Amino acid sequence: LNAAASGMSNAKSNETPTELTNLCQKIEEAIKRRVAIGTKISHLKLQQEMLMRYDNQRAIDYSIIAMVKKGDFSYMEQRKILCRQ
Repeated sequence: LNAAASGMSNAKSNETPTELTNLCQKIEEAIKRRVAIGTKISHLKLQQEMLMRYDNQRAIDYSIIAMVKKGDFSYMEQRKILCRQ
């Protein structure tokens, strides 16, 4: 229900909202610096670490989803673990 309320599951737009674009790019760069290629990290732990640096939970979620769609990450173990590729 939270995803529906925030608009994240909007079928029409598969891209990041324009007001979050710059912040999402910064978050993606920070995630790439934080997680080395070939390592696994808990989805929750990554979110919590990024929340310490950036205030916007929505932008963090969009960044992680975008990185999975690009192929930088893949989900493992029922979307609890992210693996950097």
